[in-house]
Amino acid sequence: MANPLDMINYLFGVRIIVRDEVLYIEDRRPTFAVGASIAAVVVVIAFAAWGWWTRTIVLDWFTGVVTIAPVIVALFFLIKGNYREVYVFNKRTDSFTFSRQSLLRKDVLEGSASQFRAVQVELRTSDGDDDRREYYMVALLCQGPLFGQSDTQILRESPPLLNTLTTANRIASAISKFLDIPRQGVVEVL
Repeated sequence: MANPLDMINYLFGVRIIVRDEVLYIEDRRPTFAVGASIAAVVVVIAFAAWGWWTRTIVLDWFTGVVTIAPVIVALFFLIKGNYREVYVFNKRTDSFTFSRQSLLRKDVLEGSASQFRAVQVELRTSDGDDDRREYYMVALLCQGPLFGQSDTQILRESPPLLNTLTTANRIASAISKFLDIPRQGVVEVL
């Protein structure tokens, strides 16, 4: 029997492919909002199906609102949130293309790959009301700021749900090796 973690990694994992002087990294890990939305839709559908199957749900306006409202809110976050990010580095053309894709939009950032001088993994913390979350972000360090841009290019807008140091190190090592730039390790960022 297949390992459930392998199936989750296949569906929501990171693919790194090097072919013909092109590095292709596809990151399909969902953000927290997208992951919570998927879970909410599954839970609501499961409760509705169970109630329909056992004939314990009475179809009236209250049941309809309680069933449909969470699904609409969850679908809003699913449509708005990024479900895939792709990073492409091309040695022949000395270019990079970063694209973030949701169901309604696709943001693309292009430029010269030679502007990156190093890659690092940043340890960031977010303080919630009850807990402190730590997550890892891969960051490319630029030669210098261009037209008001930061000298650091973060690969993810918001941290993914399945965020591990191992995955961040895999991405950073692949970029460092491919572009032949130094890898600075894990840096704690406030």
